[in-house]
Amino acid sequence: MEQRKTVLEVKNLKVEFKTDQGTVYAVRDVSFDVKEGEILGIVGESGSGKSVSMLAVMGLLADNGRIADGDIIFNGENIALKGFADGKAYEKRMREIRGNTMAMIFQDPMTFLNPVLTVGQQLREVILNHNPDIGKAEANRRTVELMHRVGIPAPETRIHQYPFEFSGGMRQRVVIAIALANRPKLIIADEPTTALDVTIQAQVLDLIREMSVQTNAAVIMISHDLGVVANLCDRINMMYGGKIVETGCAHEIFHEPNHPYTEGLLKCVNNPEDDGRELTPIPGSPPDMLKPPAGCPFVDRCDRAMRICKAQMPLATECSDTHSSACWLNEKKRREEAELHG
Repeated sequence: MEQRKTVLEVKNLKVEFKTDQGTVYAVRDVSFDVKEGEILGIVGESGSGKSVSMLAVMGLLADNGRIADGDIIFNGENIALKGFADGKAYEKRMREIRGNTMAMIFQDPMTFLNPVLTVGQQLREVILNHNPDIGKAEANRRTVELMHRVGIPAPETRIHQYPFEFSGGMRQRVVIAIALANRPKLIIADEPTTALDVTIQAQVLDLIREMSVQTNAAVIMISHDLGVVANLCDRINMMYGGKIVETGCAHEIFHEPNHPYTEGLLKCVNNPEDDGRELTPIPGSPPDMLKPPAGCPFVDRCDRAMRICKAQMPLATECSDTHSSACWLNEKKRREEAELHG
C-alpha cells in the first residue's frame, strides 16, 4: 500500500494574544499532522484553541496575536514566521499560499462573500489572482465548471447572481467552490455547517468528503459538533485549554475514549443506542487562559482528578498505535498493572 504524503505537520505550536488584561495563552505546545486524502477533525468547546491554531497555520491571526514558538511545516516548507527574514517576507509568502495551495471554508459564508460582487466575479478573482497567465475566457470556463462541480444548478446563469440571491446552503457551496478553485493541497473547514439545517448540513458534509476523495486534498474540520466529525473524519484531535488532550481514529475516540474530557463530551450527546439515558453536562467552566493551569487543564472539572493532575501536565501516552491521551490516570493504571503482575 502506497504511503500517503504528510501535507501539514505542526510541531509544539504556541500562540499568544496581548490584551489589556494581560497575555492570553491560547494554544500551548500543540503538535499534529494530516496526510493527503485524510480528513482530520479538531474538536473542543469554545475557547479551546481549535480555530486559533488553524488561523495561525493560515497566517491570519489578529494584530494582537503572535506565534510564540513552534514550527508549521506545510508541503515541506516551514511557514512559521521564524522561518522568514522579516514580517514582510512572511506576509508575501502567505498571500501566495492562501487561496492557492491552502484554502479555508469559513463558518458563515455571508461574512466571507462580498455582497456587491456577483459570485462569478468572486470565483474568477481567486482563479486570476493565482493564475495570471490564463485569460478571462479560461477563468470563466473554470468558474462555471467549479459551480457545477459543487452542485449548483444552472451555473451559466447563476454566476451572474449576487450572494443574497442564493440560499444558505448554496452560498456555502460557493465558498467551497472558491476554496477548491486552485486545487489546494490543504482545506481547512471552520464550522462550515453551523448555520445550516440538518438536511443541507448533510449535503455539505458529503460534498466536502467527495471533494477530498476527488482531489486527494487533506482536510481539517474544526467543529464542536461530535455528530459531524463522527460521520466525516478519519482521525480526531480533542482540544481543551489550548492543548490536545486526546487523539485517535474516529472509532477509537467514540467507542474507546480515554481522557475524562472526551468521555464527558460524549455523555453530553444524545445516542439513539442508549435508550432512556439522561444527558450529563460537564460541570464548571473552561480554564482562564490568562492564567492557564500548570497541570492538566481539565483538572477543576474532572471527578477523578488526583493531586499530581493540578501540579503537572501529563505527557501523551499511547493507548494503541493510533490512539494517545494526555492523562495521569493512564500512568496510575500502568503502575497498578505492574504491581499486579510484578
